[in-house]
Amino acid sequence: MSDLRARVEALYAAQADELTGHPEFRALEAGTAPKAAYDTFLSNVVRAHMRSPKIVAFLYALSPPAATEDLLHNLLEELGISAGGSEAKEDGTSHPALLRGLAEGAGLADRLPELERLAEGDIRTLVSEPLMYGTLKDVGLSALVEVIAFEWMLSRTASRIATALAAHRGLAPDALAWFTHHAEVDIGHAEQGLDAIRDYAAYYAMDPEDAATIAEMSMRENVFVRRYFGELALAPGAAS
Repeated sequence: MSDLRARVEALYAAQADELTGHPEFRALEAGTAPKAAYDTFLSNVVRAHMRSPKIVAFLYALSPPAATEDLLHNLLEELGISAGGSEAKEDGTSHPALLRGLAEGAGLADRLPELERLAEGDIRTLVSEPLMYGTLKDVGLSALVEVIAFEWMLSRTASRIATALAAHRGLAPDALAWFTHHAEVDIGHAEQGLDAIRDYAAYYAMDPEDAATIAEMSMRENVFVRRYFGELALAPGAAS
């Protein structure tokens, strides 16, 4: 299964490079994008991640024994809860709360009700649409691949994004806490996540080639560009 881990990470690296090389990303980072483009980007980030605890909870329910502790830690962190020994306590800020702080700090508080409604709609669509895969274990692997994709990408780009938003959109450190948090912790999460993908496929006795195919199907479009810049940004020529 080590080859599966390497193949998935190669998918992540290729799509992250496409994201940072995309004209819309380059414009945001260079400060040449209009204010509306920054606001659209921020709105898309909030929508994409607002309901992430629900997805992580689903993955925790399906987690193989080898990955259970790491996925539980990720879930508690999403909820702003730390676990130590036999105790769990709320001593942090949940990730959805950090995203609300991002929107409010950018002057986009009036958009939050609609963004939260859209995020709930994304979950409802995910649950209601016909399944692309034949079994729940395949669905779980696909979801795991995408969740870890964002942790991998953010571990390498969140600091750059935060720097650009501070310089060109004037956001304060408190507003940027969601990005700076991911810049600090997601390198470890991404490594654990790649291990979890390998362990998941092994635990459910998935053929490595079949598992790799599911990963490739999950990443068939650039999920980062699609979630952060929209479907039109995926059009041929949009990244030239």
